[in-house]
Amino acid sequence: MAAVTIFFAITLTFIIVDVAPGNPALTYMQQVESSGTINPRTAEALTQYYFGLEPTGPIYLQFYHYLSSVLHGNLGVSIIYNEPVSTLIAQTLPYTLFIIITSTLLAFAVGTVWGMRLGYRRNTKSDTTATVGFTVVHAVPVYIWAVLLLFYLGFIYHVFPHGGAYGAGVTPGFNFPFIASLLYHSTLPILTLFLASVGGWMLGMRSNTITTLGEDFVRFAELSGVPPNRVASRYVGRNAILPQVTGVIISIAGAFSGSVFVEQTFSYPGIGNLLYNSVTVKDYPVEMGVFIMVITAVMVGTLLADLVYGLLDPRVKVGRS
Repeated sequence: MAAVTIFFAITLTFIIVDVAPGNPALTYMQQVESSGTINPRTAEALTQYYFGLEPTGPIYLQFYHYLSSVLHGNLGVSIIYNEPVSTLIAQTLPYTLFIIITSTLLAFAVGTVWGMRLGYRRNTKSDTTATVGFTVVHAVPVYIWAVLLLFYLGFIYHVFPHGGAYGAGVTPGFNFPFIASLLYHSTLPILTLFLASVGGWMLGMRSNTITTLGEDFVRFAELSGVPPNRVASRYVGRNAILPQVTGVIISIAGAFSGSVFVEQTFSYPGIGNLLYNSVTVKDYPVEMGVFIMVITAVMVGTLLADLVYGLLDPRVKVGRS
């Protein structure tokens, strides 16, 4: 299913570029020809170079050429930057992965611990207060958190920088000044993604804990005199956390969509900012390349989540009902 979905994602990008009304590839070729300085053959070769497909000829041959290029790692060439799309993705992807993975793991850890604590204290005053608070935090969209944090911590109190991935006078590399500057500049993007997701992890873990507490094996352990701490860690925690663990992988893959708002707000040079800039200037090869990358990441994450769940939970048998 993952392979089929990725195939349809590539097919969709081809339809958008080559078949949809407006036909960006054909429009680009016509614009190049209209300049008067380039002959039609050269214009066609430039279009094939940038978009990774033949702008003329039968549709099935165009699609075959495009599919072959994508499967070989050729996502086209950026019209604006005049660099391979795969190179641009490779340059920006590490920054996005850093803030996404860091924020997701932090939100998962904090939300899981708090959710389990509140699950044990269900229907108490502290549970009600904390649940309402986390619900409100979770309801605030990610771009609202980004604007608020940038305004107050960036412009009003000048605690963190307004944008960029590291300082201007820092040399990128495995050295302390660069790492410190990287952490300093990524604090606001990480904090934004953390606040946008921690409430969901807490509410999910609280619900799982309450459900697990009602299971017969937990009641049997309690009646058998098993110490409360052992019941909480080995009986309740291990079972309630299973959906959370598999959700982490899917969340990391799916967080690419939310990073667009965050990276654009903080001028952070990641995949999201690259996508935003390409949409602004109509750099279609970059748009389609990032789209394929994101879809692939989501599907690979979903596939890994299924496999990991089967390893963590012995009750799940792959291929059996």
